[in-house]
Amino acid sequence: MAPSNTSSAASDVLRAPLPTLTPEFVAEHYPSQLRLVHVDLLHRHGERTPVSHRIPEISPKYWNICAKGNPLHRDFLKAIGRDTESAGGDGTDGGVQWQSHIFKNATRSSGTIFGVSSAAAQHLSDTSQPTEATCGFGQLTDTGRQSMAALGANMRELYVDALRFLPNTLHSDNKSDTLYLRTTIYTRAFESLQHVLGGLYPEIPVGSPKLRVHVRPSDRDNLFPDFGCKQMVKQSMKLNAQNIERNEAEFQQLHQDMLKIPGLSAYLDADHKSGQAQAAISVMDVVAPMHIHDMPLPQGINGELIGRLSHMASVENLHSAWQSSAVARMQIGQLVYELAGNIVDAVQTDRAPIAATQPQLGIYSGHDTTLAPLLAVFGHDADKPTHDAPPNLEWPPYASSMRIELLNDTVSPHPTVQPAWEQDPAHPSADPSKVPFDERVRPTNVPKSLYQWTSRRQGSGPTEQVNPRATRDYYVRVWYNDRALLLPACRDPGAHHSKHGPSVCTLDGFFKQIARFAATENETRVECLAS
Repeated sequence: MAPSNTSSAASDVLRAPLPTLTPEFVAEHYPSQLRLVHVDLLHRHGERTPVSHRIPEISPKYWNICAKGNPLHRDFLKAIGRDTESAGGDGTDGGVQWQSHIFKNATRSSGTIFGVSSAAAQHLSDTSQPTEATCGFGQLTDTGRQSMAALGANMRELYVDALRFLPNTLHSDNKSDTLYLRTTIYTRAFESLQHVLGGLYPEIPVGSPKLRVHVRPSDRDNLFPDFGCKQMVKQSMKLNAQNIERNEAEFQQLHQDMLKIPGLSAYLDADHKSGQAQAAISVMDVVAPMHIHDMPLPQGINGELIGRLSHMASVENLHSAWQSSAVARMQIGQLVYELAGNIVDAVQTDRAPIAATQPQLGIYSGHDTTLAPLLAVFGHDADKPTHDAPPNLEWPPYASSMRIELLNDTVSPHPTVQPAWEQDPAHPSADPSKVPFDERVRPTNVPKSLYQWTSRRQGSGPTEQVNPRATRDYYVRVWYNDRALLLPACRDPGAHHSKHGPSVCTLDGFFKQIARFAATENETRVECLAS
C-alpha cells in the first residue's frame, strides 16, 4: 500500500476548525455592551482508533499511535481503580489493559451504527507489532489528546485572555462557581475532557482541591441517544431507508468506486451489499483515523473519497433527525431540556437581588451522536412544509464543539416588534406539559417567574417587577466550531438582536427554537414506548 493522497478535503471533514481569535473577531462578536453571563461547551472527543478491528485487508492489527497517551491512561485507570493487569499485547500498555468504559460492566446499546466486522485475514503487508505505543480500539490517540488541548487553549484565549469572563487561574475559592464538568461513561470522552481542561487551565496550583466530574449511569445518560428506545429506532430506520433509496444513484456510484479499491472490495462483498445501510460509516470509521494519522492507505482512498463517505454516512444516519422532530426529540430531547434549564438558572442567578452562584462554564464531553442531533434541533425550520437536512451535511469531525452563550445587553435598542409566534393566542391548557410539542413556544421548565423578577437598584431596596417581556435584555448565540449558527426561529425581526442580527437570538426566540424538542425523562419514555 502507498500513502494516501493528501487533500484539504479530508482535513475539512475530519478536523474541526477553531475560531481564529483576532482582535477584529473579538470586537465584532463581543462588543463591550454584550456581556457574557453563561456558556455551555459541548464537544465530541478527539481523534481515536476504530471501535473494532474492521477491514483487516487494509488496516493494521496494532495501532501504535498512543505512546504519550498510554502512561496517562494507565494513571487514569489506577485513579479510578480499574488498573486491570494483562499479559497480552492487544490493547495493552505497560501491562495495564485498555478500558473503553469508566465503570466495570458499564454497557449501553449503541445500535448497529458501526456495521459488521470483517472476518477476512490480515493483509500481508501489515508489519505492526504490539509495543508500548499500542492503542486499544476506540482509544483517544496522541493526536486526539493534542486536539482537545488545543480546543481548551482556544477557549482560554477567548474566555480568559480576551474577554476576562473566566478567572485566570482556578483556586479553591472559585472553582465551584466557575466550572461544571460532565462526561459520558467512555474513557475517550473522559480523557478528552481532561485535555480540554488542561488547555483551559494549564497551571492548576499544586494542592488545589479536586474538580468534580459528573458521570451518569449509562441507562440515564442524556448525552447521546439510547438505542433501547424502540420507537426512535423504528422511525430512524424507516427514514434512513427512505434516504438511502432517495440517494440510490449516489450510493451505487460510491459503492462501485470502492469496489475498485484493493482491500475494500472483499470487505464490501462480505458485509455490505450495494446500497445497504451503514456501509459508508463502517468504512469511514477505519479509513478516517488512518488518513488523519498519516497511515498508508490503498490507492484511491483519498480526501475526495473520505469527503463522500462523510456525506453519505450522514445520509445513512443523521438526516432522520432533521426530517422528524420526534426522532430528534427522542435522540437528544432530555439534554435540550437540561440545557434550557441551565439558561433559566443563569438568568435567575444573574438578576438575583442578592449574590448567588452558578457555574459560569459547563463543559459536556460527548460524541458525534451528541452534536449531530443538536445540529438538527438548532437547524429545524418549523415554517417549512417539509424538513430536510442541508444538502452538504457532513459527519461531525473529531473534536467538534458547540457553544451556547447567554448574553446580556442593557444598552442596545430592543427589538421594536413582537415576533409572529409571540402574538399567537395562548394554548387553552393551563398545564404547559399538556401542550403538544409542536405548539409549545418555550420548554416546560421555563417558569413564569422568569418573567416576574426583583430588580436591583443602587441606594434603594429591591423592587418587584412584573413584565411579560422581562427577559428582553437577554440573548443566546450558538456556535458550531468556528461559525455562529442561524436559528430559523430567530430570523423574525422581533426575535433577534437589533444590531447583531439573527445569529444573536432573543431569549424567547431561542426558547421558541428548542421548545418542540425539550423533553423530560418521562415524556421521552412515553414516546419511546408508543405503538
